[in-house]
Parts: sequence; C-alpha cells; structure tokens
Amino acid sequence: MKQILVSCTSSENRVAILEDNKLVRIFIERQSTRRLIGSILKGRVSNIIPGMQCAFVDIGTDRDLFLPLSDIQLDSPEDYFSNDDDSGRQEIEDDDPFQEISKLDPETLNKISITDVLKNGQEITVQVIKEPIANKGPRGTTFLTLPGRYLVLMPTSNHVGISRRIEDPIEIARLHEIGTSIKPNNIGFIIRTEAESKSKLEIEQDLLFLLNLWENVQNEEICSPTPSLIHSESSLLLKVIRDHFNSSVDTFLIDSKEEYEKIMSVCKFLPQNLKDVIQHTTEPIFNKYSIEEEIHKAIDKRVPFPSGGYAIIEETEALISIDVNTGSFLGTSNLEETVYQTNLEAAIEIARQLKLRNLGGIIIIDFIDMISQEHKDTVFQTLSNEVKFDKTKYNIQPISELGILQMTRQRIGRTLSYHLLETCPYCKGKGRITSKDYICNKIHSELRRLCKSRKNSSVVLATCHPEVASILLERDQSKFKQLEEETNTSIFIRGDATFHYEKYRFS
Repeated sequence: MKQILVSCTSSENRVAILEDNKLVRIFIERQSTRRLIGSILKGRVSNIIPGMQCAFVDIGTDRDLFLPLSDIQLDSPEDYFSNDDDSGRQEIEDDDPFQEISKLDPETLNKISITDVLKNGQEITVQVIKEPIANKGPRGTTFLTLPGRYLVLMPTSNHVGISRRIEDPIEIARLHEIGTSIKPNNIGFIIRTEAESKSKLEIEQDLLFLLNLWENVQNEEICSPTPSLIHSESSLLLKVIRDHFNSSVDTFLIDSKEEYEKIMSVCKFLPQNLKDVIQHTTEPIFNKYSIEEEIHKAIDKRVPFPSGGYAIIEETEALISIDVNTGSFLGTSNLEETVYQTNLEAAIEIARQLKLRNLGGIIIIDFIDMISQEHKDTVFQTLSNEVKFDKTKYNIQPISELGILQMTRQRIGRTLSYHLLETCPYCKGKGRITSKDYICNKIHSELRRLCKSRKNSSVVLATCHPEVASILLERDQSKFKQLEEETNTSIFIRGDATFHYEKYRFS
C-alpha cells in the first residue's frame, strides 16, 4: 500500500510518501527558499580554470555556477557518446531527470582545452544539475533537459533512449518503435519508466507539451538580460505528481483546499482513475499518520532496530558514516547468529534511512564483524535488494575483511537535515563544546595576565556561567588566593545563568 500525504501552510509545503504505513520519503519546499536544480539560466562566463578544465558562470546567485568541460556541448554531435546499450536503453534515474545524460568521449576530452571552447565574458545558457552544497556553488551543464510525465526531452541531443528500469524486452521494443516514430528532427528524448504500457497517443501528447515548453524557453532566452532565470522547475506538488504519482498509489490526501483546486486544474493530463484518488481533507494529516514523530526520528543520528540493536548515522562533508551495534539485543543461540541477525536488520533499515534522509555521496557502513562468509554475502545481497526500491543510482561494494561496506548514492537535491537543522552557533557543527575544566584554566590564565599588567592595586570581577563559577570558587580557590597575593588584586567570581558555558567577561 502506497500513500502520498500533503501538508500545506503559508510558508511551506511538505509531502510525505508512505509504503506499507512506513515513511520512506519526505519533501519540503519553503516559499523563502529558491530551488535551483532543474532551472535553466542565461549566464556569463566569469572565470576559466584551464588546469581544472572548468569554468565558472555568473548566473545571478551568491556563488557562481561550476561548469566542467565534460558538461559543455560542442558543435559536433559525433564528439559525444550516450551511455546506452544496443537496445536503446539508457542509464537514467527517474528521480533525477536533471543528470549527466550525454558526455564527451574521454579521448576527445583529452584533446580539447576549455579555453578553446569558452571565453571570459561569453554569454551561455546552462541548467543546474546539482544544488549548492557546503562551500560549493551549484553545478551546471549545457546539455539541457525538460522532464515530463512519460519523457525527458533533450533538445540539444538527437537520441531516443529508454529507462533501464524497464526490463521487459517486448515492452522495450514497443516503446523504442513509438519513440522513433514520434521523434522530431534534431531533438531527442528518453522514455521514462512511467511510460511503460502507455499508448502512443499518451506519450505523443507528453512530447507535444514538452516541445511547446522548449519553444517558450527559447523565446525567453532571446528576450532576457544576462544573467537571468529563463525557466524554473515545477513546484514541489506538481513534481511529486509527475514523478511519484501512479496507479500504485492508494491514497493521495491534501490538507489545503487552495492547493487541491490548483492541482486538479493543472493535472488534466492525468487519467480519471488517478484524479479520483486525489482527495482534500480538513484533518491535520501529518498528526493523524504520525508523520511529525517520524520526521523527528529521521533527524536523530541514532536509528533503533526492532530487536534492540541500533545504527549511528553521521553526516560529514566528505562522506556519510554508519556504525551498526547490537545494543540491547542479546540473541538466542550464539554470538555469530546474534551479529548476523542485527546486520540483516541494519541492511533493511539503512536502505530506508538513506532514501528518507536523502543522503548521497560516499557512504561507509561499519557492520558488526561476522566470521561466516555466507553471512557477509547475505547481508550484502539484502542491502543490494533493498536499495532497488529506490529510484536513485547506487554503487555498492561487497563487505570487506574488516566488516566495512563501501557504497555511493547519487546526490539529488538537499538532505532532510539541511531543511530541518541548523549549525549550532556555539560548537559550529562539532557536536561538542569546550570542557568546563578548560574554560576554568583559560579564565585563570587570562586573569593572571590581566592582574600582572596593572601597576596599582585593583579589583577584578570575573563573570561566567554558574557551573564554571562553582568550580573556580571551590576547586580553584587556592589558586586565586595565591594570585591575589602576588598581584595585590582583589578577585571576585560571579555566576550568571545568561552566560553560555564558554563565555566569560572581566570588569
């Protein structure tokens, strides 16, 4: 059973996707935050780095767009190869239509300098394929794509491809025949998984819609100044309907009458049986289905398992680390079996958490050490099978002798923690603050320097957090008495509950 629940407020829209009553995806769109991925912009080359074979493009945002040579389309289509096989199928993830679909042939890439392709100050039209992350700006491409429900239009390509998620050879042949029969001159497209079993008329209607959209983009490109936005991706709700809403969805509830009416008015392309599934409700659906509680759990780094085991998920700039522990799970037979069962639980839950938290990049999983190679293989296969339900691209390596599994998951948009968490203003993301002992030593050291710098006798008041003040007055009392005698200074310590642990002041 699959459910889509939509909660709307004046400041944000949130979409939860449940499978078998378990939360598997959460999407958040805030009115104050501009979503860049999928946007097509008219920009100007601001800097070229020959040593990295890349350029930076001013697109009117805080940070310039990163554009590598491999994402720049040249004049000759024969310089490119498509990552498809003889059947016309192409490696495309339906969750991410804005991906690197065409690439330069590696041999051609080595023969070209980016300075031969771009010049500083040159105007260029680009599409954002990766959102800014940490200190990095957005990444872009000149291979433009426009996603529809059944197709991803590639107006700068001349190729027809089919999603690899379609595996039936008869269906592949049928869709390939439809694709080649409706393909316009000098424009390509990829047939998405949702097109499976759809008629030629339905697919052709989607193509006509996308061709009209491309014409509008071209007109905007001609009329717009530089830099400027000439096309933005659909709103969150329309994107969810386009990419996730199909006959497998049993429930689609929206708690906003306004958004419900807006969706129904623009979703004329949906068949009637799907339109009937979309319903408006006045109930607070995120509370009714316990979504708020599940979201809170999804930003906690500790993930419990039903047996009593747990995993710790840590997000860092370089990679995602996941540590598996038995916790309170004691097992019933022997240690190897206990460890094996915990790791199996972990493999299933980790697959769900990666999708739910939208974690991408390099992922390192430290499973509990297993002796049996058969157990290692089974845990690896279990994880591999579970991630198949995620439309995002994975690359998983077998468990090593150290019990470490290395994998990658394609980054698509922002992580859940990005939307819901902020860096702590005190620890700056370290997760720890300076110890009270260290603060006490700092206060004593600075007081000594301050007192010795005064020529005449004086009074100094040190104000700090009450717990720090307590240590200074009790444990370190003799040190301050000695300092008073050495410097002929009266020292007073005062606690102030409004002070942070690390804050102190002398007066």
